[in-house]
Amino acid sequence: MKFFILGSLFVAAVAASLEQDAFQAFKLKQNKTYKTPVEETTRYGIFQAKLLEIEEHNSRFEQGLETYKKGVNKFSDWTHDEFKAYLGLHPKPAKLGKGIPYVKTGVSVPASVDWRTEGYVTGVKNQGDCGSCWAFSLTGSVEGALFKSTGKLVSLSEQQLVDCTYGTVNFGCDGGYLEETFPYIQETGLEAEASYPYKARDGTCKFDASKVVTKINDYVYWYGDEEALLEATATIGPISVAMDANYIDSYASGVFSSRLCSSDDLNHGVLVVGYGSENGVNYWLVKNSWAEDWGESGYLKLLRGQNECGIAEDDSYPIV
Repeated sequence: MKFFILGSLFVAAVAASLEQDAFQAFKLKQNKTYKTPVEETTRYGIFQAKLLEIEEHNSRFEQGLETYKKGVNKFSDWTHDEFKAYLGLHPKPAKLGKGIPYVKTGVSVPASVDWRTEGYVTGVKNQGDCGSCWAFSLTGSVEGALFKSTGKLVSLSEQQLVDCTYGTVNFGCDGGYLEETFPYIQETGLEAEASYPYKARDGTCKFDASKVVTKINDYVYWYGDEEALLEATATIGPISVAMDANYIDSYASGVFSSRLCSSDDLNHGVLVVGYGSENGVNYWLVKNSWAEDWGESGYLKLLRGQNECGIAEDDSYPIV
């Protein structure tokens, strides 16, 4: 019995040491610093719980009980409430009476599409600590439409949207809307990222009309129709979409699905850039704005065919 107790204590000590090593590696990789020892202790406790959750989930993945893997990333010392507060999309307001409703044509679509391979998609960006996901979703769809029209791929300015629609349409780093912002782009146009760079914070509007790269002619929208999303993605290009992102913080790879995901709590703006199948599971290929060290090099594969996480509830694309 004595030897059993000693062995158990040794195993526990080794596990604690490995967790400490993992936490130190995490802090170094993510450039994490804490203001006080108390805060560091608190964050370490959160990290320990997340690490256990990740390990248990991935064990189920190895048994074929899950379709995706989890991993340690920049959110691994955040509470669930902190992560939810970070998500920056506001529920859609009453319709503005603008835009064009999408009409399905019944066109036959290919088994898979990836607009990245066709030149429509800029590199993965990083919204930082600013709740500006909505702006990245919008610029992504306009970048794709501009490429389709001109053959030129230009990274467009999210910071312009953050600064210049604040208080009139959106709330800057405190969130915003998708299709409701298209009229601004239609009337004003967008500068390039190069002339109006991203700062990851609210700022004063510095828009320069002489530097406009593109405007849009109109935009198309639909609600609650995943078949419309499939047809539009296959035939148009990248699509701005809203989703419930409450449970994707630890996503690492594979096809994400969750019984906790809702089609009502749309709190994150992303960009659908294609679709396909993996190990017999259909997915949407989703470009996120949390840098390349999140997910699959900045991308999420989301279960397709069940309106997972409300992916078809609030969709739109611009016409250039």
